[in-house]
Amino acid sequence: MAETIWSGLTLGAIYVMVALGFMLSLLPSGVFNFAQGAIVAFGTYLSYQWLHDGMGMVPAILLNLVIGVGLGLFCELASIRPLRWGRVVVRHAELVTTVGVSTLLIGITTVVWGVNPLLVPFRGPTKVVHGLGVVAQPVAIIILVASIVLGVLLHLGFQRTRWGQACLAVAEDRAAAGLRGINVNLLSLFAFGAAGGLGTLSAFLIGPLTYATPDVGTTLALGGFVTLAMGGNFLGSVPGGLIVGLASAFATRYWGASYASLSVLGVLVLTLVARPNGISGRAGVRSV
Repeated sequence: MAETIWSGLTLGAIYVMVALGFMLSLLPSGVFNFAQGAIVAFGTYLSYQWLHDGMGMVPAILLNLVIGVGLGLFCELASIRPLRWGRVVVRHAELVTTVGVSTLLIGITTVVWGVNPLLVPFRGPTKVVHGLGVVAQPVAIIILVASIVLGVLLHLGFQRTRWGQACLAVAEDRAAAGLRGINVNLLSLFAFGAAGGLGTLSAFLIGPLTYATPDVGTTLALGGFVTLAMGGNFLGSVPGGLIVGLASAFATRYWGASYASLSVLGVLVLTLVARPNGISGRAGVRSV
């Protein structure tokens, strides 16, 4: 039981990291970037390559950060910006274009590194921790703590900084925010770059747990999407992701791996029925 709980919390922390990247690009752009999971997966391959070749940790982090920001900018410029320049607006067309970028990234990883799972080295503490009937890897402890801390920091940053307030204003009404002098296009571009950088940096912690595989991007995107839908915002994504991870772990243990995704979707449906705006979302008030 304890091992299952710990496994679920670790998986949930991974989903939280992906969901935070989703939310980071969603608020200023109004676009759900389905390529975020593929960016994280691409980052796991980059992490494998740098560390397997013996590169130092600091240069590897800097390279992943630069490439991740570049991938985020490419995604915004290639899949989002052209839709806003077009004369004919197709609702939710960005869902297709961002999936196209995701498919492109997964195809590149398959061509360059193949389809076999690759173990991403972890350059950190290696001594396992024993306690409460659990044998915990240090990387699992680190990603759990990091996901919680990052969720809180992003929540505070968006609530208390001018940049965060501008992003929230754009999320509320993009046209009105533009009329008030906010450069909505630059803000969207910056947010996609930040989300991409977060994705490839988190790969240093996610890769050692999931391995680098072509299909991990789709799995992360699905888990991150459900986490964000349940959480509703940065802060809510933390308990949302942990619940998703626990549901998946218990379903895998008692019913089999084939029921993991079904159980996650079931938890999502129950949560949205009880709280349509997410775990920490507030019900909207309509003025008449």
